[in-house]
Amino acid sequence: MTYTRFFLMIASSTLVMFGLMYLNTYLLSHVFWSETRAYMALVMGAAMAIVMLGFMFKMYPSPSANIAILAASAVIFGGALWLVRAQVTVEDRSYLRAMIPHHSIAIMTSTRANLSDPRVRDLADAIIYAQDREIAEMRYLIDRVQPAPAPQPAPEAAQVESLQEAISTPQLSTLAPQFITGADLQQAFPQSATCGFHYTPDSDPVLAIGTETGETSAIVKLSGDLVRLQAENPMRFTTDGAEIALTARDDGPLESAGEAVLTMNLDGGGRRGYSGFYRCAG
Repeated sequence: MTYTRFFLMIASSTLVMFGLMYLNTYLLSHVFWSETRAYMALVMGAAMAIVMLGFMFKMYPSPSANIAILAASAVIFGGALWLVRAQVTVEDRSYLRAMIPHHSIAIMTSTRANLSDPRVRDLADAIIYAQDREIAEMRYLIDRVQPAPAPQPAPEAAQVESLQEAISTPQLSTLAPQFITGADLQQAFPQSATCGFHYTPDSDPVLAIGTETGETSAIVKLSGDLVRLQAENPMRFTTDGAEIALTARDDGPLESAGEAVLTMNLDGGGRRGYSGFYRCAG
């Protein structure tokens, strides 16, 4: 057996293993390039080279070449493993792109696992929501990473308060739109079809737009409660203390179903954005 054939076998196997790491991604839209997965493929390829050559050492003609290949494979294994563990080459966009397929695995297992305990099912549903929301936020940030962003103000020091005080003062900076159920839609828009913004192509809407008594409005669920916002224009909605807008992914006007960006501004809570999908029922 020739060394050329051996190297081609290892290289093709490494590429195949890299691709296989994406098979447990829940949605095709969650497939993003991941430096960490590339390094893990090198770790597995180098380990495969060592194991295979160890079993077939005498099938290759040059002992010195075999030893050199084993040594080089060990160096590649160690270097790639260090890159996986140290993450020194992973910067903002690389981190965000790598985390999306990672989050997608949690969505797949939480969605499809055969769960019987209601407490475990509730936990799985909470994980699905959290991962969907974070993926939408990461997709939004990928397009908007700044090389030198403005420094953020330091958070206020925590104060010792009573339980009632703590419950009555939510942290607005972490408030995010929640899934709107079919029952929520029926309550808010019993007579009209709705359009909505979704974190992922198959998730429930987190913003629903409809018409009641001849007026267009939107609803969003925050902290478990439905909040109605009035339409300032077809894709901008406001209420006291909050504004939500929908745009195309390039921040231009949203004119049709497809990829979209939702931005939410809360008085005292800053601005948050999510890159997801806009579509209408029916």
